[in-house]
Amino acid sequence: MDIVSKVKALESLTVFFPVFNEEENIPLLIDSASKIIPQFAKDYELVIINDGSTDNSKEIAKDLIKAKAKWRLISHEKNLGYGEVLKTGIREAKKDWTFFTDGDLQFDLQELVDFLPYTKDFDVIIAYRKNRAEGLSRRINTRLFKLYIDLLFRLHVKDIDCAFKLIKTDLLKNLKLNSGSAFTSSEILYRLKKQKIKFKELPVSHYPRRYGEATGANLQVIVKACYEALETYLKVKLNKSES
Repeated sequence: MDIVSKVKALESLTVFFPVFNEEENIPLLIDSASKIIPQFAKDYELVIINDGSTDNSKEIAKDLIKAKAKWRLISHEKNLGYGEVLKTGIREAKKDWTFFTDGDLQFDLQELVDFLPYTKDFDVIIAYRKNRAEGLSRRINTRLFKLYIDLLFRLHVKDIDCAFKLIKTDLLKNLKLNSGSAFTSSEILYRLKKQKIKFKELPVSHYPRRYGEATGANLQVIVKACYEALETYLKVKLNKSES
């Protein structure tokens, strides 16, 4: 049964998936997205953004999508970081709406159906995880990072770094993003909030990884995100006209 039979599909949608060393997840990701995403939009494109993977992610993705007209593969020659992947996805988006989620299969793409009714009244619809499927140390790090970001930017959303967001593409393309790290997802929300754009927050499920290892808890990743957040804050304070 069509899971969106009672919900109006979007006119057009770009979906992009950040990927770094996800060779075991990619076949499942491509299979799942190929079946589910067509139900959400009349016109759509699916993009894998390989951030300099050192395993076989690039080769596996290239082989699996070569006969799929709706899919594209974009690769960074070296690992640039999560924020740079988001900026690449935004630059490459060609449809009216942009949705992004990670390629690690910790989210259920079918839950995007719950976002569609709100596109009539909101241009930014973001998720928060009902139950985070992560270890205690990762949850503590995330909580501390959220407190840090709220102290600087007063975002006060439930889950600043939840990788399950549906946003009007033209809004994203008009943003001037300072960062290229794990802070970039939060910076996107901050820049949109500065424009007085209202967010709709919805709960989604979060599942343990089946394969691969997360990199978000890496100390270098955390330090860079905190540094770029502070740098952005100081630039905003020193330039009142910056949006």
